[in-house]
Amino acid sequence: MFRRLAASAALMLCFAGAASAQQLTPSPTLDAIKARGHLECGVHLGLPGFSFADDKGVWQGIDVDFCKALAAAILGDATKVKYTPTSVQQRWPILQSGQVDLLSRNTTITFSRNASLGVNFLGINFYEGQTFIVRKKANISKPDEMDGATVCVAAGSTEEKQATDWFAERGKKVTIVNFQRNDDAIAAYDAERCDAYTAGFGALAGQRSKLKAPDDHVILTQLISNDPQGPTVRYGDERYQAVVRWVLNGMIAAEHFGITSKNVDEMRRSSTNGEVRRILGVEGNFGQMLGLSNDWLYNAIKQVGNYGESYERTVGMDSPLKLPRGPNQLWTKGGLLFTSPFQ
Repeated sequence: MFRRLAASAALMLCFAGAASAQQLTPSPTLDAIKARGHLECGVHLGLPGFSFADDKGVWQGIDVDFCKALAAAILGDATKVKYTPTSVQQRWPILQSGQVDLLSRNTTITFSRNASLGVNFLGINFYEGQTFIVRKKANISKPDEMDGATVCVAAGSTEEKQATDWFAERGKKVTIVNFQRNDDAIAAYDAERCDAYTAGFGALAGQRSKLKAPDDHVILTQLISNDPQGPTVRYGDERYQAVVRWVLNGMIAAEHFGITSKNVDEMRRSSTNGEVRRILGVEGNFGQMLGLSNDWLYNAIKQVGNYGESYERTVGMDSPLKLPRGPNQLWTKGGLLFTSPFQ
């Protein structure tokens, strides 16, 4: 009997030791970020609301906010980020080469990218859907009315393939004209070289602001695809992937629990909710499990805010884009955003 108990105890200690060792597996990416003192983040070349540099050269947008939150979680300082603008074609080799630590640039999650490019998607920070921008004078109200049209699009994008498939399936004769960069495609549309330009609904809201006469154009409300987007990293380095995944989860969970950049200190001091206390590092060692300080998410929320705060100031009603939350609302409020528990 005692021998069986002793063997069982030894086995449990072995499993515990293995679990501990697995938790503390070195992370080359985290080590590199800490050693250089900043995060390298791949962003869009310039898409208002998502990632763009203002007239002072300061990067802003919902994707930029995630980079800042990740830097705050890892380094304790949301300003410790260097941004690398990437085109549709450049983003994959730049990520794969190690030039950046992640992509945070309205990149659609797809099977083929995950399976063949050596990249992992670590959550959804924006539910996007593809549609078209057209001139009001064209009197087009839905994509079905675009038979015979010429459509500008960025080469190599999901939008190029989806538009081709969508019109072909319906027997519509549409000419797809691709360009190396999104900016080139929208410029060609603005110059009336195309009848329409296609991209995600949110992206179109940002691109419309670049047109010579934005009010002369309308974004169609019918979507032809579902394009969830989120932060993207290279294969391998599971501990770093866990950090990226749970920073995003933490921003969403913070909104769910009512933790904001303004009340985070009070919540940390007085909340009796166990999950809130774990998120803010008051109890448990969740940061330590990832190789970070236990105030990792406190720093991210304090310096950047929860998901809702980021959304509203970058693409929502407090921004020039004024996009409604729609599917990007919490699941408890009719949207699709949710997170696994901090337990």
